[in-house]
Amino acid sequence: MRKLRTASVLSGKKEWWIKILLPLKPGFYSEKRRACILGSPLVLKLNQKPVLVIGGGSVAERKTACLVKGGAGVTLISPAITKGLESQLDQFCFYNRALTIEDVAQEYCSRLEINWRSFFMVVVATNSPVLNEKLSGALLSYISLINVVDNLELSTFYFPAVVDRGALKLSVTTSGKSPVLAKKIRGCLEDMFGMEYDAYLEELHYIRSELKRIEADPVIRKRMLEERTQFPL
Repeated sequence: MRKLRTASVLSGKKEWWIKILLPLKPGFYSEKRRACILGSPLVLKLNQKPVLVIGGGSVAERKTACLVKGGAGVTLISPAITKGLESQLDQFCFYNRALTIEDVAQEYCSRLEINWRSFFMVVVATNSPVLNEKLSGALLSYISLINVVDNLELSTFYFPAVVDRGALKLSVTTSGKSPVLAKKIRGCLEDMFGMEYDAYLEELHYIRSELKRIEADPVIRKRMLEERTQFPL
């Protein structure tokens, strides 16, 4: 017998307790389906890679900032953008117009003079879920890496919550199941790992490079690195 999940719902000054039974279809969480949903963690080098962002709201602003910081060459298409994006116009190429389904129906868009196949990846972040779905479906014919914000099923990749400490980057993902939990875990990691780890990594990298130069035995090198590497700081 399946257990009931209990949820607390607040309405005004009253508190209602609702017991919710979530029946799952047979095979819903099969290994194949779980693998498709959960994905595999990777680190992509975006140095000068052409990346397309569609949309100009707060989500597009965050994604654009992340991509620019990663070294990508961002092209953003939107009829309107946030003030934050306006202040960063020198960091990406901006087309101030709405993108339509007709624009992406062909590989080359004459109206914008853009070849969609020239992009390494695309982030679809308009304020219309219906438009997002249609655009992503069409662009998938030209671009393999597509992220549709708030729609894991339509995405071939997605952004994790990240703690950035220079060379040290800690990523947290709940595979789209609970972004709030991912954010809370990231907060804990931010408290645990300060910027001192960036300088520490530079030191360890120097030691490792020198050991490779002066010590030929990999077993000895590994032992010396284990002894030198302290954690936590």
